[in-house]
Amino acid sequence: MNSDPQRYYSAVDSVLTPVVDFDFIARGVMGRYAKQATAAQRSRFASAFRRDLVATFARGVATFGDMDVRVVNPGSTPSGNRVNVLQEVRSKEGITKVSYTLVRNRAGQWKLINVILNGVNLGKTFRSQFAQSMQTHGDIDKVIANWSAAEDVADKVS
Repeated sequence: MNSDPQRYYSAVDSVLTPVVDFDFIARGVMGRYAKQATAAQRSRFASAFRRDLVATFARGVATFGDMDVRVVNPGSTPSGNRVNVLQEVRSKEGITKVSYTLVRNRAGQWKLINVILNGVNLGKTFRSQFAQSMQTHGDIDKVIANWSAAEDVADKVS
């Protein structure tokens, strides 16, 4: 990561793209403001949100040392279109509990739409941050230009 961070972030993005529904998550983060936004604003926010989320994930993965990841609730393939996967990540820092919510899209692909990390619902946290930023700035374009949720979320889950 240190020698070529952009290459590293691009590699992480290419791993996440097939399994994360960034546009769905970004619309959810915008909450009620998504309906007020133009298609161009929604698209710009989705891009900013994606960059921020990929960079946050990439930095987090880069700090992992030896760790053991265990699926807590292994079982059969779900019959519905929604599933929660629970994991425990064990490292020298302790145990991190992670819950992933996945939905099956119209093409039959499973896509991640939310993560709960040590009890912190990241979707709700990001939505709250977007709403607070709208109250502060009063303008969707300013919120998009100033979007960076990584540091705030890192403070909440550590």
